[in-house]
Formats: sequence, C-alpha cells, structure tokens
Amino acid sequence: MTAPSEAMLPFLAERLERAQSLAFHPPFDEWQAQVRHLWQGFLPQGVTSAEGGLLRHVTGDVGEFVLMRPKGDAPHPAIILLHDHGGRFDIGWRKMVAGRGSDAALYGGRHLADWLVSRGYAVLCHDALGWGSRFAGGYDGQQALAAQAMQAGWSLAGITAAEDVGCAEWLAAQPGIDPARIGAMGFSFGGFRAWQLAALCPRVRATVSIGWMGRRADLLHDGGTLVRGQSAFHTLHPYLDADYPDLAALACDRPMFMRVGDADRHFPRPEAAFDRIREIAPIDAETFSGAHVFPIAQQEMAVDFLDRHLR
Repeated sequence: MTAPSEAMLPFLAERLERAQSLAFHPPFDEWQAQVRHLWQGFLPQGVTSAEGGLLRHVTGDVGEFVLMRPKGDAPHPAIILLHDHGGRFDIGWRKMVAGRGSDAALYGGRHLADWLVSRGYAVLCHDALGWGSRFAGGYDGQQALAAQAMQAGWSLAGITAAEDVGCAEWLAAQPGIDPARIGAMGFSFGGFRAWQLAALCPRVRATVSIGWMGRRADLLHDGGTLVRGQSAFHTLHPYLDADYPDLAALACDRPMFMRVGDADRHFPRPEAAFDRIREIAPIDAETFSGAHVFPIAQQEMAVDFLDRHLR
C-alpha cells in the first residue's frame, strides 16, 4: 500500500485508499441524484436575500456583493463570479473589479468582472467567509472558523458551498436576469467553488473552473495544500466519501471548461483527475503551459466557451 502522504498514519491511509462509497456508479442520473441529495443534506439550509447592501443567508450576513449589469436589452445572461484566495484576505469580490484595490496580477492584469460585463454578461460577485467585508483573521482565523463550524454541526466547506448556491439562486430571481442562462466562473479557490456550485446547483448551465483539480491521493502529499489546514478547510467536506473528480463530474451533464497549469505547484498530476472525470462524463479539460495563474489566453478561450453555451 502506498500512502498518499509519507507522514500519514497507516490506518488513515488505508481508509482513504479503500473503495469510496459515493464514487461513480451507473446509471449517471441515479448516481448524480443520490450524491447531490446527500451532499446538500450536509449543508446549512436557507434562502438568500439582500438587505442593506448585504447578502443574507441562514448563516448570517454573506457580506458585501456587487451585481454589475451590461448595456443592452434585458434579460441578460449572467455569471456568478467566485473570487480567488490569492493569499490576500482584505478584499474578496473587489479582487474582480477594476479600481477596487487589486492589481489582478494572477489574471494578467485583467479584472474579470468588468471584462465579462463588457462581453454582455451580468456579473454577481460576493465575499466568501473570511474575505473582504467578512474578514475573520486571515489564515489562523480560518482554523478557528472551521473548529467553530464543526461544533455547530456544519463545516467551513459546507458554509461556503451553501452560500454560493444561495447566491446563484438569488441571482436567478433578480429582474433583468435570464434564469435559464446562468454560468459560474472562478480561478483557484474560485475554481473549486465554481465546479462545486455547478455540482450542487442545476441552475448553473455552464461552468469555467481554472486552477483547482486533482485526485485526493495526489493532493494529500507532504506539504501539500490539503494537509496544511487553514484554507484547506474551505474544501474539506466531512462524511462525503468521494474523490474530487467524481464530485466535479456531478456537473458534467452540463458544459464545463476546466484548466490547470502544467507547472501549478498546488495541483500535481491534474491529467489523472481529468481522465477520471472523462470516465464518468464528457468535459472540456486540459492543462496549459503555466503555473497557478489564469492567463489572458485562457480567459479568451473560457469566455468563448461561455458564449457558445449561454448566448
């Protein structure tokens, strides 16, 4: 037996390597319904609304948000744009909007929200718990949030997922938004959130996920992102016994564009994860030449993909 991490205790390594109870099994529709239902059952349940410039969920204030609309006749196709981590917690949705304090270095200097609006999309972007208007102490604060959530019978990952789903449903109900043409886009932490949102929410009709995919065994290596704690707790769902590619495949009955840089130090061997997804459902997934970034060339390909499926 080869443990995912050399430092992992043998009984944990053995448990992680065993057959996963929620791994894909045909027929797709039945498996998808079963896993989505179980996953949704682990999340905080509630309806999202807007009050006083803040989005609200059963978890409380979801925090500041921006809803940007394009010129032209409504109803508009819309993108829920999930911000990245980026090692910076003082801003969340503001990372995506020009003139709000971010140099957009991970995006080739382009602010995605403004650019998507210029391409004819309405854009909703909100602060995830721990960022921007919801700053909670940075890295150490995430550990504390995760511990508190567990004591409340939830998880930090579950809170993030539930709020993103609630925001997508809220977006679909807004005047001037076409609820049948809603997509999700994100990079890094936002890339994880994008495919997770699509997996949980059939409302999302097309997805762009950049810079977050791997098989669990490849991500649990010594020094890897998932074994450091802190931000990893936003992506760790207890009791959900399936690997990340299988969970992402829940969304692949709808179009998905997924890319990871071939030199991305956070996600070794993304091709193995892509191959696993393809065993379950079709996906437009490739590596590109680069590190942990969302370069301009990939952005152009991504929005062309969205145009084909949402315009």
